[in-house]
Amino acid sequence: MRSINKSLLKLAALLYLASATYVYAGAYVMPVNTFPSGNQAITTMEIIAWTEEEGIPNPCYGNETCYVGPDVLYKNQQNNQPGMYGSCRDAKVCLNANRYRTTADVMRAYKQKFGIPKRVTFPIMTTNADCIGLFYTHESEISSGFGRAQQFPNSTCNKMPPPNQVCEINLPSEIAYGELTATEVNNATRTITGQFRCAIGSNKIMLYARSTNNEDKVYLDSGKQIYSTLQIDKEDAANGVNVTADGRNAPTYFTLTSVLHTSTLPKAGKYEGTAIVLLRYL
Repeated sequence: MRSINKSLLKLAALLYLASATYVYAGAYVMPVNTFPSGNQAITTMEIIAWTEEEGIPNPCYGNETCYVGPDVLYKNQQNNQPGMYGSCRDAKVCLNANRYRTTADVMRAYKQKFGIPKRVTFPIMTTNADCIGLFYTHESEISSGFGRAQQFPNSTCNKMPPPNQVCEINLPSEIAYGELTATEVNNATRTITGQFRCAIGSNKIMLYARSTNNEDKVYLDSGKQIYSTLQIDKEDAANGVNVTADGRNAPTYFTLTSVLHTSTLPKAGKYEGTAIVLLRYL
């Protein structure tokens, strides 16, 4: 009789406050919070994941200097592009990416220098910012103020959270199936309970759960023969589920269910995959 030893779906509980249109590619920068500070603002963000396909040209390659780092795109400004002073000078989380031929090379160099996940806090020009992402600038002398930085290829610019809003999401780090026989794998179901809380109440919140590669299916083996689909409160988690935060950091509970699927009878062994649970504003 075949058996699967300790087939696990590991879940990373991550906060995400972004736009209703979900895109995941390249660098994934998560806005955490933003607070007014005089006539400017202080923002916290985190690069939580970065994947790249091989062979995509790096727009910085061959320039004398070209810095890559997280920043914000402003709105309702004649020039809405960031100058990257807070990112490069205050937080010091910029990489001079001029000698790397591809975006994948930039990704590897950035991870080696700074590590990921990487959370940073720095001042921005105003709370009137539209979204947050990964940018690059050819400016050799980075000065404060608006600038001419461009969004890095394949990265996503995610909507900023409302001022003074802070949310967090918590759930167990894994869903454990234990030992299963080969015939027990298909449709095997496990459920855990998580919670989220926000400083400000809102009914314009969605929870998502997807693979780290932004796929609906969370594959548990390299051959993609075994995969999990996820549900939040018995609804499809990949497309998002509308939820309500009561505010004042009161916890709201939800269920996360994993259902295993297999196209063939699996061989004995250990199987595991990784998913991300996200919270965002509509």
